[in-house]
Amino acid sequence: MQALYAVQKCEDANFELAKDYIDEVFTPDLNSMEVQDKPLLKQNAKTAKKIFQNNYRAQQIKEEQDSNPEVRSAVSNAIDYFRNNVKKDVSFIRKDMLEAVNKLLENYYLSLKLLSEFSELTKQDVEKRQKRSAENGKQVFESELNLYHNKAIKIINENSALQNEFIRFGISWKDDELDVQEWYRDLLKKADFYKEYTLKNKPSFEEDVLVLDQISRQIILKSEAITNFMAERDLYWEENKSALKSMLKKTIKSLDEDTQHIELIELSANWEDDSEFFKNLFTDTISNDDEYENIVSDFAQNWATERIAIVDMIILKMAVCEMLNFPSIPVKVTINEYIELSKNYSTQKSKIFVNGMLDKISVKLEKDGKIKKSGRGLIDNK
Repeated sequence: MQALYAVQKCEDANFELAKDYIDEVFTPDLNSMEVQDKPLLKQNAKTAKKIFQNNYRAQQIKEEQDSNPEVRSAVSNAIDYFRNNVKKDVSFIRKDMLEAVNKLLENYYLSLKLLSEFSELTKQDVEKRQKRSAENGKQVFESELNLYHNKAIKIINENSALQNEFIRFGISWKDDELDVQEWYRDLLKKADFYKEYTLKNKPSFEEDVLVLDQISRQIILKSEAITNFMAERDLYWEENKSALKSMLKKTIKSLDEDTQHIELIELSANWEDDSEFFKNLFTDTISNDDEYENIVSDFAQNWATERIAIVDMIILKMAVCEMLNFPSIPVKVTINEYIELSKNYSTQKSKIFVNGMLDKISVKLEKDGKIKKSGRGLIDNK
């Protein structure tokens, strides 16, 4: 949905850029020695933009009145400009859509790795202060090494599956070690919950797990410095942050002292199939955009399509695409999923609107024999 929204915004921008191109074509040439017919140029620009606006999606260009070669050339070039830019944007967004999933996993592993980095910095910090203790007289207490001796972090460090994932995704803080040191010094060490933890005499395993959860929630996911860092490397950070929070919480809570167990989160049991689904849904929705918008328009009583919120329209078109092109997905599953999307990403009234629209659309499409389900989709629709 986010990718399709991005495509829509890019199309809108390219539409305006194409009209700007037409304006430039008919802008008077101030360096020309010939007399410029400014009224004619202005009229040609107006005519060309109107023809472009009415035909930029059409296979053949229709004119309401006679034009001239200059106008036709400008319109033709503007349409080519628009379509080529949209094609490039769609290709980029499609690629970025799939990479965004990997980016969420990378952030998940980076966050777990950051816990270990903080643990190592604890040891380095204490060692430095021990060397200076003879000069300044400030003693170091054993409990200040609690995070370094944290039994839950030991499980993270010694889990072979997790270490393999670090290698597979190239997870390392080496290039950003100065940032990590700053976060440790300015964020973690100053946090009240961490100060309390460093006062505990031999904390229990439960207390070790708790402090990792607090670091995750209050430092990694909440501090401005770290969230800004994450946002710079992840365009979908604001949306992914809530998912990352849930993933980290589940993993940290799964740590078991007796079995040394740690539950690593998988975003997909079969990423190859799921990525194919993403690509097909994205491509099919774009390829049949006009058809799906017409289907939605037929049921949008008292609603001009331009008055429907852009996110709602995208959600409805995606749902129609899924109903028509994915036979193994039950219609009721499709409807429920897209109602959830409308609740999370659109207006307060969108849930009711999307629910009502999809109920009506699904009934009509089934009646017309356009929805053909098989496998689980057929069984669950009975």
